[in-house]
Amino acid sequence: MPAVGVRGSLSFYGAGFREVFSERGCRGSPQPTRAGALLILTNPPPLPRPASGGAIRKANATRLTPMDPRISSALIAHAGLVTRADLLRHGLSQGEIDAAWRAGEVLRIRHGLYGDPELPVPVIRAARVGGPLAGPSAVAQAGAWQPHGAPLFVSARANDHRLRDPDDAGRRLRRHDPTVVVVRDREQLDPIVERAVVSRVTAVAQTVRLLPVWEAVAVLDSLQHVGLLREPAALEELRRRLPRRLQGVLDLADHRSEAGTESITRVRLLEAGIPTLVQPVLAPGIRADLLVGDRLVVECVSVEHHAGSSNFNADRRRIAHLVQLGYTAVELPYPDIQFDWGCALATVESAMWTLGIAKGESPEVRRLR
Repeated sequence: MPAVGVRGSLSFYGAGFREVFSERGCRGSPQPTRAGALLILTNPPPLPRPASGGAIRKANATRLTPMDPRISSALIAHAGLVTRADLLRHGLSQGEIDAAWRAGEVLRIRHGLYGDPELPVPVIRAARVGGPLAGPSAVAQAGAWQPHGAPLFVSARANDHRLRDPDDAGRRLRRHDPTVVVVRDREQLDPIVERAVVSRVTAVAQTVRLLPVWEAVAVLDSLQHVGLLREPAALEELRRRLPRRLQGVLDLADHRSEAGTESITRVRLLEAGIPTLVQPVLAPGIRADLLVGDRLVVECVSVEHHAGSSNFNADRRRIAHLVQLGYTAVELPYPDIQFDWGCALATVESAMWTLGIAKGESPEVRRLR
């Protein structure tokens, strides 16, 4: 079944367009019917120029000449990524393929593989390595949270030893490259629907398998917070794909969580025997990130959500109001949550000891003053 490419604001090749947009409430968009692929957001930052072979050519640039309809047809039929053989089967000669590449109609990603120049940068980089975008990298294209400085996740075949550098197809992928995680499961993927990006359910299942529990929950929370992955059928399919020991991770997800650091803090506090309430309303129009016991507010501070003087001042006024109501507030900065959890946990436990809150005490909202 043909898929749709929408130029300018987004590109989509493959399935699930109706499913993704109906969840977000968007209207008037093309709606192919095959289910299960991710929405791919475009207009990414420019690609870095490689040092040598595998030239990145006019990626994400404005096309100056109309695309040959044979090329357009091939790209739509193959999720935006086509091999030389695919183009030849659509009636192009090798000379025409080379001319289209030089004109910027297609991007030569690696030897024998071409793509739409308007594909998102992570998709192009994954294809250059040798497979579809996977795991946390794939769900990030749908707006999910991912860890700061996360590597590129790529699905590849178990016996594929032709993997290339994500930014230079002329170089082999370094063994144990810290910037790339290769998931050896491509034999299990749909060769058409998951050619460029693995399906949403596959991506989340990979994420739960590959990330620590608290980071996997942060990804789940962020997807559910924007209205994705909340339908029972998708959750049941995801549960079937996970081993029994990891199925409980799905039960930890909470769509009310508004930031990755908040999700991480909630899960890690629970692991330490400290349950919390998520986004409790403590006064009219005033919420907190987390509540421990009945009077300890835990705020997770990050530049992303608290940048700018207006946001900073609004947060200070909100916390001052909570203190006036009888609450004690502690702020955990992003570096402590992500890289020095022991320090963050010690801060919360010290505040609990001062306030007489015991571990395991059920959190509740009640009037203090």
